[in-house]
Amino acid sequence: MTEPAPQILIADDEPLYRETTAEFLREEGFQCVCVEDANDALDALHNHRFDLILSDLNMPGNLKLELLNEGRTKYSDTPMIIVTGVPSTSSAIESVRLGVADYLLKPVKLDELLVAVRRALAHGERSLDASGPRDGSAGKSDAHVAGTTDPNDSETNARGESTEKGKDSFGIDVIGQSPQMREVMEIVDRVAASNTSVLITGESGTGKEVIARAIHRRSPRFGRPLQVIDCTAIPESLFESTLFGHVKGAFTGAVSDQSGLLQAADGGTAYFDELGELPLVSQAKLLRVVQEQTFTPVGRDTVVRVDTRFICATNRDLQTEVDADRFRRDLFYRLAVIHIALPPLRQRQEDIVLLAEYFLHRLRAPDSPALGFSDATLDCFRRYRWPGNIRELRNVVERSLTLANGQWIEPTDLPPTLTTAVAEPESQGLDDDLAEISRDEALDRADRAYLDVLLQRHGGNIAAAARQAGLSRQGMNKLLKRHDIDVAPYRK
Repeated sequence: MTEPAPQILIADDEPLYRETTAEFLREEGFQCVCVEDANDALDALHNHRFDLILSDLNMPGNLKLELLNEGRTKYSDTPMIIVTGVPSTSSAIESVRLGVADYLLKPVKLDELLVAVRRALAHGERSLDASGPRDGSAGKSDAHVAGTTDPNDSETNARGESTEKGKDSFGIDVIGQSPQMREVMEIVDRVAASNTSVLITGESGTGKEVIARAIHRRSPRFGRPLQVIDCTAIPESLFESTLFGHVKGAFTGAVSDQSGLLQAADGGTAYFDELGELPLVSQAKLLRVVQEQTFTPVGRDTVVRVDTRFICATNRDLQTEVDADRFRRDLFYRLAVIHIALPPLRQRQEDIVLLAEYFLHRLRAPDSPALGFSDATLDCFRRYRWPGNIRELRNVVERSLTLANGQWIEPTDLPPTLTTAVAEPESQGLDDDLAEISRDEALDRADRAYLDVLLQRHGGNIAAAARQAGLSRQGMNKLLKRHDIDVAPYRK
């Protein structure tokens, strides 16, 4: 029994683009439904559940962003990617504010679109912590994938079953008993009451946003906004107006005054996700805000002052980026006053089963026959390296619940990539007797081991892996092709 392909709704009034995109995505294994305007898109969403919405902006029925607003309000669990040939600051701000997964400009390269689609689908799986339109929180959220309870649950409900299993060992939001996570939460408790900037690092899927939310919840700023700012979703040309806002007439398309995302975070916390993706020019603009807590909206002469705490996260090694002149040293030191490094799931052995059971009880439908995991399945979980970390674990549990037809989830209900990886010897690298193999084979094994570590660290992000390896993206792709390495399992 195979896992059903994700279903994508494509809404675009350009027939050629619509059909070309659908054909490409179908070849990549997705199911696509095409509509030519926003009204048909809303009808389709009303009648069918989609895994992703891929939408144009300038099309009939969406001239006032009706699909964007209604889609994010009524179908907040379904991620949306905006693809437009006529970008505007107001639409970009609204997209970021509502939690759109990505904002792409036509013409979009097909490989870039595929990366955006896979990333959005991965984010769409992380809906347990969604609580409606964001107070800076509705879109991209890592909360449940780090093992958290729903913030809308009462403390009594959250603690009801978790006390026995240790799920509430760090309060109502973080699940974990490993020494690494206890150390992390000790730091969280110590820094929460201050206004000190915090930098959270870790591989993709380790739950960086969860920790940011834990800090915010424990701080005096709780009750004020937590504004999530996804640095990958803001085009460089719109960065200043998106963050700082603009006044009417400041540029073509500025038909009214618009406050920025930082002003929305006044009195609360600004959380910059994927900080390492910010271009140098944008880094310089952010530095002044962090230093002085002031900014000037586009088109205005007067300065706006805010009271905002900054928490940032990245899966990059920012010190390496600083040394390579890709990240500003002064901004790095301003933001990394407190550094919290999240361990990958493979280094949190004590938490794997705990998290798996949490997801099982959270995702299990009332009529599901599955009551738990077999010992063999739990053994697979412990032995697997989890390149996609907690996000991948959550996806595996949900898939297993869908396929299971007995009381216990067995290894046969798990994805083949997981069971195959577990069945293979843990090391096929340079531990073998080198005298028995050629130099070329030894180098080949070293290359594969290096690529495996890189892809795990960067969650299958080829561009990020290439940067760390000192290669061009094209060079990295050639290396992956030469070794027949599929990056898809690392992105889960």
